[in-house]
Amino acid sequence: MQTANGPRRRHNRIRHTIPHLVLLAVVLSSVCQGASAQDAGGDPFARGAWRFEAAAHAATEAWNYNVSHEELYGISEGVTYGVREGLQLVVAQRIYYVSQRANDSWLLGLTAGVRKRVYRRGRFSGFVDIQVGISDAAIAAPPRGTRFNYIAIGGGGALWHVRRRLDLLAGLQWIHVSNNSLKGPGRNPDIEALGPSLAMLVRF
Repeated sequence: MQTANGPRRRHNRIRHTIPHLVLLAVVLSSVCQGASAQDAGGDPFARGAWRFEAAAHAATEAWNYNVSHEELYGISEGVTYGVREGLQLVVAQRIYYVSQRANDSWLLGLTAGVRKRVYRRGRFSGFVDIQVGISDAAIAAPPRGTRFNYIAIGGGGALWHVRRRLDLLAGLQWIHVSNNSLKGPGRNPDIEALGPSLAMLVRF
């Protein structure tokens, strides 16, 4: 039996994790100052390159309809780090407003993954990315589901190096939300949504 304190504990765990991620980024940044010298040209995909990333994402359910049709509108903030030339590690906190036929919901999530450059020409880079993580919703999302869900986000797009400390990103992202049948297959309706994303990357 789930008590009223259960959801609150999950929210607290996610909220307390965020400053830990920021602290980890600061510590790693100081440790990797030598590697960051390779970011002298301002390439966000360079080895040792640190970026703060703020993004917006809007998506509508594209297939696998359940009893409801969902639309998601979200923002995220996080950090990226150049693991090696052309490959970024991405860690982000995400907040989505979920519009659904039942009561609408808010979803708070944490994701981590990689972004790989697949093409480069001048100031433009083409990329693909994938992130996975966990989330907790104010109200079950989608309906008949659960408040706790796993999320996966993937897609691709283009990044424009505007100037030394600033890059802009535009892409198309798919988002999957489900609980992996934690409460049984009868309570695992999922969300499969697709839509555009925009982001700004700022050099540390």
